[in-house]
Amino acid sequence: MKLELVNCTEEYWEFVRELRTNPENQEGFFTRAEITSEQQKSYMSINSSKYKICLVDGEPAGYVGLLNGHEITYCVSPSFKGKGVGTFMIKEFSPQWSSVDAYVKTDNVASQKVFEKLGFEKQIYYKWNKK
Repeated sequence: MKLELVNCTEEYWEFVRELRTNPENQEGFFTRAEITSEQQKSYMSINSSKYKICLVDGEPAGYVGLLNGHEITYCVSPSFKGKGVGTFMIKEFSPQWSSVDAYVKTDNVASQKVFEKLGFEKQIYYKWNKK
């Protein structure tokens, strides 16, 4: 299995949107939102340089990116979960930043394991949402 990170060029923008909004991935994110293709194009036209796409044997398998200048985000295609794609992306992507944070939901055990395995320090963070 050949893994590589490539730039998030326009040809991958829709892949990122579809992966981010895939119902199988929604539980892993703090915020859930429907993202239109137009919203994605607008966002990525400004931010795509902060994202990389992971290819497995030439096929897009996930993405990793930087939000707000310090927060790492990633998502793996359901068909590639459990194959080391997330670990590979974080390991390859994080060294280019002097300091990055990873905000992980308490029930997202898979992501917690990835970040802890790669040396991220676990800290507690609480958020209150008025309903």
